[in-house]
Amino acid sequence: MATNDDKPEGGRAEKAARAKPKGTDRPFDMWLHKQLHAMYDEIASEPLPEDLLNLIDKDAATSGKKGSSADEPPKK
Repeated sequence: MATNDDKPEGGRAEKAARAKPKGTDRPFDMWLHKQLHAMYDEIASEPLPEDLLNLIDKDAATSGKKGSSADEPPKK
């Protein structure tokens, strides 16, 4: 994520968030899914501020230099 074109990225997280409830979901789960999307979809689709993106990129670059991988869980 080197540049910010103010375009939403269609990654796995977005697709998972927009997945429709399965037919095996209980009515409450379906209702909750619908209500949460109605409340938060507009907010979640807003672009991130440039300074926050820069901070995330900087942190990712320093984490990469330390040799840690984002795929590995933290060691205890």
